[in-house]
Amino acid sequence: MSDFFKDNLLKNDLVAAPLAGYSHLPYRRILRKFFNGIIYSEMISVEGLARRNKETMEYLDRLESDTPLVFQIFGGKPENYAEAVRVAENECQVDAFDVNMGCPVKKVIKAGGGCSLLGDLGRIKAVVSNIRHATEKPFSIKIRIGLDEKNLVYKEILKIAENEGVNALVVHGRTKRDMFGGTVRIDILQEIADMANITVIGNGGVAGYNTYREMKATGVAGIMIGRSMMKAPWVFKAIEDKCSDDDLYNYLSPAEIGSLLIELWSYMLEHTKGRGMKETHYMHILKKFAVWFCKGFEMAADFRTNIYKTNSIDEVLSLIRQFYRC
Repeated sequence: MSDFFKDNLLKNDLVAAPLAGYSHLPYRRILRKFFNGIIYSEMISVEGLARRNKETMEYLDRLESDTPLVFQIFGGKPENYAEAVRVAENECQVDAFDVNMGCPVKKVIKAGGGCSLLGDLGRIKAVVSNIRHATEKPFSIKIRIGLDEKNLVYKEILKIAENEGVNALVVHGRTKRDMFGGTVRIDILQEIADMANITVIGNGGVAGYNTYREMKATGVAGIMIGRSMMKAPWVFKAIEDKCSDDDLYNYLSPAEIGSLLIELWSYMLEHTKGRGMKETHYMHILKKFAVWFCKGFEMAADFRTNIYKTNSIDEVLSLIRQFYRC
């Protein structure tokens, strides 16, 4: 019997993290240029899926070539998860699901999702049990090690996951209180990898071959990359080529990076057709990527200032072509 997570991680142990607002289909098409591993979608509301909300359903957009893909879902009510996975499976081809139990952002927590689940083990059990009874598709849960250093719950969650038929555990090695700073607890990732009877994927702080190798040494089956992927989608190929963390932003030439941004815009335009999404929405996202991608470049500060002053996509694309010389 095939094992989605184990089989794919044997081919490529790198995993692209779910990033709200960024792990959409256009950006996933850019990521696919640099690696053939598992990509997680941005968060999708189970409440929206259960109601078949039009905007929520658009998060299920994918291409046949967009695989292996994990749809990440989130929400507060355990009873909505079963209907959400059924709706998703009826709407499109599903490789696997994931439940977000690790997002520390207030908006997500207020809705009962993300890290709010870490403080309610009974609700975690209800969520994963409902999913397992509703689908035969493989699924993972993505957690943090705890709410804070005094409330570490990774052992209890691992036990629930193993008992309730979860296929993989993704662990961000920080607490909710740490947010995106603080030290990644490599020692805890190693402890989890040693004790787990299901696939474990480590997450947090990997930004090149140096930090990849450190996390790989813990024994986790996969290494998930998040914020570095957002700022340098080529990070996966760079790690494959053993590029150090310090050299990540020198891996591609300015012209190559500029061409990626132009290509990304073409995918964004394609994605707006027939949908309620406005071009201006994606234009603002393109600006962010253009700014993130220029880290360490000469005159980067001036470029950032100028591109944020633009009011049209023609101005944005013109500045990108001038700055990146593409």
